[in-house]
Order: sequence, then structure tokens, then C-alpha cells
Amino acid sequence: MNKSTNTVRTITEIGLFAALGFALDELQGIISKGLFVNGGSIGFAMIAVLIITFRRGTLAGFVTGLIMGLLDVATGPYILNFWQVILDYVISYSLVAASGLIRPFFSKRKNDKEGILILLLATLLGGIAKFVSHYLAGVIFWADPSGFAWELTNMNPYLYCFIYNIAFIGPSIILCGILMIAIFKKAPQIIIIESEEVESQKHLKLHDYIVNPIVLLSGLFLFIYFLIKYINSYESEYDGYGTDVSFSSDALVLMVSGFLLIVVSGITMIKTLKNIQNNRLTIINILILTFANVVYPIARLIKMYNKGNDPTIYWIWFAVGIFLNLLFIGLYLFTKKLLKQNNEISESTI
Repeated sequence: MNKSTNTVRTITEIGLFAALGFALDELQGIISKGLFVNGGSIGFAMIAVLIITFRRGTLAGFVTGLIMGLLDVATGPYILNFWQVILDYVISYSLVAASGLIRPFFSKRKNDKEGILILLLATLLGGIAKFVSHYLAGVIFWADPSGFAWELTNMNPYLYCFIYNIAFIGPSIILCGILMIAIFKKAPQIIIIESEEVESQKHLKLHDYIVNPIVLLSGLFLFIYFLIKYINSYESEYDGYGTDVSFSSDALVLMVSGFLLIVVSGITMIKTLKNIQNNRLTIINILILTFANVVYPIARLIKMYNKGNDPTIYWIWFAVGIFLNLLFIGLYLFTKKLLKQNNEISESTI
């Protein structure tokens, strides 16, 4: 595979894992909101950065985490000042890419036990790096005892910030470590890139000339329409201490989804013209993207039911996400069958 093709795939994966991580962060934030009233949540969102770091390297992991952080900011941060936003939102997930420092040892592992140990150490290192970011934000900008959670107003601010942040990052490290081990044991190809062979597209007319243009047009519509909706949804409120900024998270998710669909389908069409596109990569990428659009409406459904609001639109969104997943799974199986038939025909004519 040439260098440019590998770079395109890395960029595509960064965008897709960032979208997945943002959806997971949204879900875990809603579930843990009542417990961590000053921010923070327990969940699997770090897994997106951990996986892309092991697949594509530390820089790819850092960029993925940075995109996740910027999406958090775009959803509606609570702003005290520039540096608080940087520490609390922008770089917290980027620092999980510190796990990449252990990545070279993973490629030299002698057995599965060593691989599991390395993955656990990498997860721990990434989690600690994220903890440091939140802890610094806490002791510098949030060390006001009057705002301490869990009735800990008499506690030393440095100790409180440690306990509060470790209370959600510690369990998240454990959960992500368990998930990384499960992936390594059951689906190692998600973490390890063994081969990326290019497949022939000569006879895949349905996929080349019908599906990808439809996906591209759908992406353009989603991006343009919901970009306008997102800009118009801006609201802010100053409470005397900081500014609570809010945007429509629904519009943001759909706008980003449209952008990623444009990227994936556009790259696919360009590569198809050059006859070097891997069909299976395209299907897997879009599956990851649609998965992100299934996790997010689940999170919103939980929030709607907690607030007693009408959840109908999110049930529709969830159903559409499931339908898209089934559609592209069927397309993957169909194109796989065509590839097999093409190979059999080629072998029989030799």
C-alpha cells in the first residue's frame, strides 16, 4: 500500500473514532450527571482514543482526543477563562494518547499475557494523563469550598480535587482496561493492523456508482442544513461567576455526521476512480459512523425520560440508526459475495 492511501485511511479513522468517542462521552455524561454535579463521568469514552492510538500511533490518538474535546466545547462548555476550557475540555481526552508511549512494547510482546499487561499499563497511563488535566483545572480554577460536591465543604481543596476527579476517572480506567482486554482476546484486528490489502472494484457497480453518490448527497444535506441550525441555536448565560454557553447538541451530531459521510464517500469515489479503494474499509467505516448515531440517541432517550420530556424524535432517530446499520451490513455481505464470485471467475479463466 502506498503512503498516501495509508494517510487517507488514518485521517478517516481519526474522524470516525472521534465521533464514536463523542457519542460515548455524551452517553456517560447523561448517566453520571446526578453523581458528579461539578462535571465528569464514568464510562468508556477513552476507549476511542486508546484504540486509535494503538492502531495508528500517538499523534493520531492525540488528534482524535483533540477533536473529541473540541466537540465537547462546541456542545456547550461552562467557561471561566481560556485556560480552564483548555484543561477541562480541549486537551483532557488528547492526553489519553500518552498511552502510545507504551505502544512500541506491544509490537514486541512474546505472548498474550504480555500483550494484556501492556494494554492495561497503557490504559492506566492514558487515564492518569487525563486525570492530571482535570486535577490541575480543579486546584487552579475550581478550588472554592462553597461549591464542593458531596457536602465536603470543609475538606482541603487539593485533597478534594484529587478525590472528586479520581472518583470518575478511576472507574473509567478499570472499565476501559477490561474492554481493551476483551477486544484483544476476541477481536484483535480492531487494535492490531495486520494487513490492508486492496481489493478489486471492477464489477462492483452498485457500490461504486449508486451507494457512494447517495451517501455523499446525504452528507452534504446533513452538513449544510444542521450547520445553519447549530449556529442559530447559540445561547449564553452569565451567572456572576462564569458563562454557561449552550448549543444544540442534536444539530452538532448531525452536522458532524454529515461531514464524515462527505469525507468517507468522497474519498471512496476518488479512490474508486483510481481503482485502489478497499471496499470493506468503506463499509466498516460507515458502520462505525452509524453506530455513533445509535449510541447518541440512546443517551438522549435516557435524558428525555429523566426530564419527563417527549422522546419520540429520538426513538425515530434510533430506529433510523438501526436501519442504516442493517442496510450497510447487508451491503457488506453483498459486496463480499461479489468479490468472491469475481475471484472464482478469475481463477477459472486462468
